[in-house]
This record gives sequence, C-alpha cells and structure tokens, in this order.
Amino acid sequence: MEKFKQNLYRFLFCLFCIFFLAVYQEAGCASAASKEDFAEIKNNIITAYENYQAVVDISGYNVYEKTDKNKLKQVMTEVINETPYLFYAGQEYTKEIASGTSQVKRIVLSYSEEYTNYNGSVNITKIKNTRNEINSEVNSVMKNITNSMNDVEKAMVLHDYIVENTSYSDKRTDKNRVSEAGVFIDHKANCQGYSLAYGILLQKAGIDVRYIVSEKMGHMWNLVRIGKSWYNVDVTWDDPVDVYSGSDQYSLVMHNYFLKSTGNFKANGHYGFKAKQASSVKFDNMYWKDVTSSFYYRNGKWIYMGDDGILERKKLVSGTPYVLFSVNGRAFARFNNNKYYFIAGNSIYIYSRQSGRISMVWRTSDYYSPSYYLSQIMYSEGRVYYRLLKNKKYIKGSFNVNNNGIP
Repeated sequence: MEKFKQNLYRFLFCLFCIFFLAVYQEAGCASAASKEDFAEIKNNIITAYENYQAVVDISGYNVYEKTDKNKLKQVMTEVINETPYLFYAGQEYTKEIASGTSQVKRIVLSYSEEYTNYNGSVNITKIKNTRNEINSEVNSVMKNITNSMNDVEKAMVLHDYIVENTSYSDKRTDKNRVSEAGVFIDHKANCQGYSLAYGILLQKAGIDVRYIVSEKMGHMWNLVRIGKSWYNVDVTWDDPVDVYSGSDQYSLVMHNYFLKSTGNFKANGHYGFKAKQASSVKFDNMYWKDVTSSFYYRNGKWIYMGDDGILERKKLVSGTPYVLFSVNGRAFARFNNNKYYFIAGNSIYIYSRQSGRISMVWRTSDYYSPSYYLSQIMYSEGRVYYRLLKNKKYIKGSFNVNNNGIP
C-alpha cells in the first residue's frame, strides 16, 4: 500500500508539472530564448535588411510577447538606430504572434519612405546609389588620416571633420537627419546621424566604437576605445548651434565632450545612461577642452587657434605648443594646407605658415557701420562667408578670393 501511494504521488506530481508547463507556455509566460539567441536574432534582422527582405522568421527561438517584449524592443532599437549603413531602415516594425499563444513567430520590417517605391517595394537602386555616395565621402575624409597618427589624433581629425562640416538639424523635412547619410551627403543631421557617421569613420580608422543612448535625454553619442580604455565622445554637443540664429556656427569646433570619462559626462549635463567601462579620467582636463577651432594637420604637426594666438604642436597629447603668431584672434578657418583665415578685432586676416606673416583681407568698416560685430567666418570653394551681429540679429555675406586667398 505504501509503495502504491508513493507511485500515485509521483504520477500526480508529474501530471501536474506537465499541465502547469503547458498552461504556462500557452499563456506566454516562459521564454527559452537566451542572450545568445537574441544576438542571433539581431544578426538575422541586420542580414534581412542588407538583403532588402521584409520578414524575419524567429519562430525557432521561443520568443514570447509577454516576457520578451522589452528585450525584442531593445534588439530592434539597436538594429534600426545604432547600426551603420542601415540608413534606409524604417523606424517602426510589427510582430506576428502565434494564435492562442504569445510566441512571436515573425518580425515584419519597414523601410524609410525615402527608399521605397510608390507601390511600397524597396528602392534598391536608390539605396545602392546612396551607399556609394556615403562611401565616396568617407574615403575622402579618410585621406586626412596618416599612418603616423596615433588613435587619439585620428579620433580628433574625424571628430573635427564632422563638427566643421555638419549642421545640427532635427527637422522632419531633413529626411536623412537620423543616419550617416545626413552627415556625409546632406551635411545636416541630429545626434543619431552624428554618432553613426563618427562610428563609421572610427571603424574605418581601425578604432573600436560603441553607441550610447539615453532615452531620458533623447540623445545618442559614442564610446571610443583608446588603448585598453573606453571614453565618451559627444560630437553633437561639440557642435553647438548659435543662440541667436539657431543655426550652425561657422568654424566653431568645441572639444568639451571629446574623450571624457562617464563621471565627467554626468557632471556636465549627461544623464540616464550606463557606461561604467568609460572610467578613465586620463583626458578629462586636457588643454583641448578650451580650444574652439579645428586641429589641422600639416607636415607632421598640428596647427590651431588658442588663447595665445596661432599655435603649433608636434603631438596632440604631449609636449608644449609653439606660438606661431601672437594674436587675440578667433574663428580659425583653413584656406589650404599653408594658409588660414581668422578674425581679429572687426577684420578678417589670412596667415601664411610658410612666411609666418598675416595680411588683412577684409574689414567690416569698409562695408558696414561700426555697430556691426564680425563674429563668424568660413571658407568654402573659393569664397569666404561671414556673419555680422547687431542687436542679436545676423547679417550674412561673402566674397570671392583668388588662388592666394585674397579678394
């Protein structure tokens, strides 16, 4: 009798377990999907986008809506928002769930309206053409990188390129603003576009990079590895918009958020993120946090504008600068590899590294009243562009220059 009771209890217990497991899975309350499974799912989704597919089958991973909704959302966020060269991916997706359970069987992908045809099919030709345009610009930028540069110097050159050549925009009319296409083609992007573009350039330079997103801030930036340590770089915040015009500022390149520790970022406005690996404070107080011009590489040395005037360094990280020309200047802009424009007083000057001399090329008083303040300049394709400020409003103008940089 005792043995019969034991067998009965075992039978009832097993029956209960089978019933409980069936009910539990039917309700969608269990997930056998592991961390590795979600990594595979992410790769499968990326591959599907690369092959211009609309549906991804994940029925073999036992992903359930009730228990894995947030995990799947995180995967899709990383794919859509944090994967370079998926500029054509749509911002939304749908899930097909098995009838009677909460198991997610398939994910239906979307594509950006910019890269779909009138009938809803994917415009593969336009995607390929855009990718070629991006790669062409990337290859052009990489010509500024030399084998003699260390990783800090490479990261600086690529950082300064994006800041100097991109205007911040979060306007819905700028369709490419959320991708690298915004930076490399339109030269207008938001933080997502800045971060993806910087990531592409860093990877091209052989530097490891990751992406950090703060949902509370609605903001995105990069983690960059230098040596064995990781650092935060926020290219977007180093490209501040003008307080009066709300537009990009000519030739202003900040370095307040270049290679900083997480502690430094959290002490200076960033919040709602985790980046414990970026604990090194090695570069937190480097001199470049006060430099507001690009660092230009010339003949193995670095030239830039500082508080003491036009300066030159052999290395960005070590050593002391040499004062090439002592001047209280601002808005340093390269004309060519030898000559550079800058503002001093209310006039525009050009400096020649070869001769070590400066020449005045334009002054405000010749065209405007003394009440106008010359605040910004930029050089592009044979023209110098300037902005004059009066009563918190700007007047924009420009003039042609010859092959010597002179009007």
